[in-house]
Amino acid sequence: MVRDSNRAWGATGAIVLLAALPACHRTFACSDAAQCHLDGRAGFCEASGECSFSDDACASQRRYGDHARREHAGRCVPPDGTAEGESTDPSGAATSSTAGDGSTSTVGEVSSGSSTGGIPVDPCVDGLRDSPPVVASADGQIIEGLRIVSDGEPAISIEGFEGVVVRNCELHHRDDPGLVFRDAHDLEVRNVVVIHDGAPASGPHGDSNQANVVGSDSERVVLEHVRAVRGASGIDLENTPGAQLSFIEVHDVRGPGEAACVRLAESDGALLEDFSCENPLDTARPGDLIEIEASSDSIVRRGMLDGNNAEFGYGVHFTQISGQHHGGLVEDVDAIRMTNGSFSCFPFGRDITFRRTRARENICEIVSAPVPGCSNPGPNGGCIPGSQGLSWAGSVDSINLVIEASAYFALCWDVVWPEDVFMTPPEQLVELDFEMRAPIRTVACWE
Repeated sequence: MVRDSNRAWGATGAIVLLAALPACHRTFACSDAAQCHLDGRAGFCEASGECSFSDDACASQRRYGDHARREHAGRCVPPDGTAEGESTDPSGAATSSTAGDGSTSTVGEVSSGSSTGGIPVDPCVDGLRDSPPVVASADGQIIEGLRIVSDGEPAISIEGFEGVVVRNCELHHRDDPGLVFRDAHDLEVRNVVVIHDGAPASGPHGDSNQANVVGSDSERVVLEHVRAVRGASGIDLENTPGAQLSFIEVHDVRGPGEAACVRLAESDGALLEDFSCENPLDTARPGDLIEIEASSDSIVRRGMLDGNNAEFGYGVHFTQISGQHHGGLVEDVDAIRMTNGSFSCFPFGRDITFRRTRARENICEIVSAPVPGCSNPGPNGGCIPGSQGLSWAGSVDSINLVIEASAYFALCWDVVWPEDVFMTPPEQLVELDFEMRAPIRTVACWE
């Protein structure tokens, strides 16, 4: 199973190797000094349940071993035998604060009431620990190894702190977003699963404030190996220039509103790569799947889009303002079962290239789900999309839109509109039966 998440299908259907999942740090917990040996040397079992060994270079004369907790491994044991800057809250979770040497402690690695009796645990070995919602409280805080269930508040909230790391967590939320951040520069979110547990059996949520991940006003954000399920939208970022998103897996986006699997607004230079967005036509209610809004020079590559039942929804959709935004690249992205358009720059769009993009089996009448207020009912009782099933769309004032080495198959209406704004020689866009790229499958180490 894990091997599947390290592969993606290339434009020809061939398997290409992608970056491997990050390895988990393996932690050994001791309860007695007799359990601590290193190359024949006897060690110590610290009060924290971690092995240490003699080292004259440390003020305490002891140094943690390689299999202590990640943030302790290889560091000197403080003279009093406790981890610098660490305390526990009443629930037993470790709270993070900055130590004297600039390092940080961790939320979620200290167990309470478990069989380990307060000994550090590794989520990849011991699984996740149940936790109430978490609110970040310090720069450099690490939130790790938690299964959080929230109702009426975010599972994790981060505001005003830099360098926070969220990793190896599973978030279950309802009646509010799952992960929320604002003014959180250098945030890292890695190996996280976010699931909305309150979605109806099908159709939209009661309001749009039910996204899996919502972030704003933050620079240098990294989201890697994130799975988002049944939110009003998947990942919604605004004013996050330079955001880096990779190995993103989104399922069953519900809406209401202009719901997207991934939305990047006012985020110049953002990157979305190695992703998939899958929406069952009978349950999901997305709008645009990948929305790049009011941003310049964003890149969307190596992705797969499956399923859209919106009257005015696109697959990958750029919206730019003349004189303010320009540049964009969509590369190695496949789209199937799209309605209003597979790849679009509307309104406006300047210097945007669609390279090795492919579209097939689009939808020219939505019969899988009701479309309230449909402006153009179809002959079969469904709704005809606004473009009637176009695949590559621009606007009459778009400039320098380029299609390169792209293909389509089994379309039910025009392929490109308006043709005069796309710089596309006939050989660059051809009809060709092709096999879709495989979807991303992120497999968390505790699953």
